This record gives sequence, C-alpha cells and structure tokens, in this order.
Amino acid sequence: MKLVYVGQPYDRLFPPVQNSIGLIVYNTALHLSNSLHITVYGRHYRDDRVPADLPFALRRAPVRRDRLLQKVIREFPRPARWTQLDRKADDHSQYRNEIRRYLALDRPDVVHLMNYWKWSRALKPPGSSHRLVLEMQCEWLSQRDRDQVASQLEVVDAVVAVSDHIAETFRSAFPDYPGAVASVGNGVDVFHFRPSEAGASGDARTGRVILFVGRISPEKGLHTLVEAFSEVALRFPDVELRIAGPYSPLPVDFLTSLSSDPRVLDLKRFYDQWNRCRYQQHLDELMDRHRLRHRIRFLGNVSHKELVAAYHDADIVVNPSLSESFGISVVEGMACGIPVVGTRVGGMCESILDGHTGMLVEADAPGELSQALITVLDDPARARGMGTEGRERAVALYSWEARAERLRSVYERVSR
Repeated sequence: MKLVYVGQPYDRLFPPVQNSIGLIVYNTALHLSNSLHITVYGRHYRDDRVPADLPFALRRAPVRRDRLLQKVIREFPRPARWTQLDRKADDHSQYRNEIRRYLALDRPDVVHLMNYWKWSRALKPPGSSHRLVLEMQCEWLSQRDRDQVASQLEVVDAVVAVSDHIAETFRSAFPDYPGAVASVGNGVDVFHFRPSEAGASGDARTGRVILFVGRISPEKGLHTLVEAFSEVALRFPDVELRIAGPYSPLPVDFLTSLSSDPRVLDLKRFYDQWNRCRYQQHLDELMDRHRLRHRIRFLGNVSHKELVAAYHDADIVVNPSLSESFGISVVEGMACGIPVVGTRVGGMCESILDGHTGMLVEADAPGELSQALITVLDDPARARGMGTEGRERAVALYSWEARAERLRSVYERVSR
C-alpha cells in the first residue's frame, strides 16, 4: 500500500524543533514504514535537519507567497480587514497547489490529510483513485459552516479523530456521514518518556515542582493556574511552578473556532480591538498581585529531546486548559510515572483516570484546581501510586505503536 501523509503548511516535521502535529506525522510515519510505502508531504524549512536514514520518502513544498500574504495581514490588520484580505490568511494556496501536483505524480493508494478539511476536494478531484482519510485534532468540523463541511466530506472516505471526544462531536454534527469514523489517539515515545531511574530528580533536589507544558496562550488556562498556585504557594513554601513552552497565543479567530464553550469564547477579553493578544501582560499582573514572581519560572521553548528532564524534575504535571482535544502533556507525564491534574475538557476526560492516574477538575475553577494540587502534594504515597498506574496506562494505550496499529486498521478498511 502506498500511503501519503499531508502535513499542515506550518508544521516542523524534524527534531529537534518539531511542533505538535509535525511530531505526530513524523513518528506515525516511522512506525508504519515497516509495512507500508510512505511519503510525507510537508513545508520546506531551510534549517531542517533531515535524518539521512529516513525510512520514508519526503516531498517538501514552498510557502513563500503564502508567508508574504500572512505578513501583510499581520502588519496591516485594519486594511486587511477592510479589504477582506484577512479571510485568505489560512488559504495557503501555494502549498496546497504544490501538494496537488505531487499527488498527481505519486498516485498513492491512501492520502492521510491532517486537519485541513477544506482541502479535501482539491486533494481528491473527480477521477482520483486514492482513498482520503481526514484526521481531526480539533473541533473544526463541528464549528464551521455545516454545508461547506458537508460538501468536502463527500470525498472523504474516513474521519479519524485524536480522541473519542472529537469523534463523538463529529458524529453529532454529521450523523449521516457514511464513511468510517475512528478514534486513533496520539502517541508518546514511552521509551524516551519513562520514569527517572534516579527517582524524581536525584539526591540534590531540595524543593517540589508543579510543571505545565504547552504554549502560553489563553485557551491553555494559565491565568487559572496562576490563581490556583497562589493558594498552593501559601500552603507549601517549597513548591515552585514551572511553565515550559513558548509565548505563542493563537489568533483570536482561530481561538474562538476551537470550541463553542462560552468559557472559550470569553477568552476574547485577552485581545484588544485589533485582535492583538495581551495575555502575557495579564499573567505578569497576576503574578505581581499575588507576589509570585520568585515562585514561578518560565522555561521557554524546551526541545522535545530535553523535555523528559523537565518531567523528571516534576512532582505533578498540570494541564488547566479550557479547550483540549487530547492533552499530550498529561500523557507524557503519565509515561514518566508522574501524577497528573487536568481539567474535564476534551480528550483529558479519557486519558486521565480520575483518582487513579491523577485528578480531574472543572475548567476555569482556580479553587478546585488548587485543592487538587494540594491533595496530591499532601499524600506522597498516593501520588506514587498514581504515577505507577499512569505509566501502565500510557504504555498500553498511548505508545506510537498502539496509534500506528489503530491507523493501519483504518487504512485496510477503506482500501477494501
């Protein structure tokens, strides 16, 4: 079987600077390449470090014209809005057209498209013989114009979702969709993300750490976490909060497309009238108000390779998101044998077994979040038990091998 993966037009596919979807595409292709002939289509980055021994083929597409358009829209937001040029910001037509040309040359059996549902008809025009599998890592299909989505779905042979939450959201929005629908999850390298052999952080450790991993953006709920941590800091003078991830707030239109939850829509308050995000300023004000500057460390963007050391330093991994289709950080924490605390949103309701691998709390509820963190910190024996159960669950359900096997079943089904 000839399989093509179509990455998003801004994904970084190769270590050490992969983004989340790039990481997923790269590792899935690696683990399927032993039985399938795979080609990955992705954006061309000049500084990519492409491994010499890749077990799959690679085609890279230019995006220079797409980037120029996006730069104009960012630098001149008012004229872009007046002329409706901003509506073309996510078209990525140069990238999409190059992908179409590659498909005509390669003639695959199955095309696996990541997230960009509106490219479905373009990538499977009339007369095409390949099957099209659309993977959704977010709720876009249920949030966009129904008729537009339904038109694209006519050429999609299967929709695979990152979680049961996304799959059920799709089924509810499109109950008459005739193709296959499956939840395939995400993957974690359970050999890299594993418990520290030296214990949490070795003999030199003097304090305890609560760790957040993810981009600094309003939907990630860091404002709730800072409020919750103010209570934890009063109770435990030895505990530090560490935030590992870049300051990378989503554009407001993208943000409000993630979910119809009023709590997510209310995040527009962190953007000004020209949709410029003021989130870091808000976090700084919160830290100053609670006098937490010396108790909270921003680690910046930590490479995937180095991230395991940050997990090994942690006593708890926390994800306070208001919108989360899967929640990869809590699964990485579980794989490292660390108890996790997350919110009852999206895929985290599936990955975290409340009371067994960690604790679930309501989103945007700092009091409930602080109490959960205090509960875990107060009972080290229970925390160790949660870490052990979390590791077992991560290995069984969320390894790259497990994800690859679930996808292989989908490809075989649509190819019959």
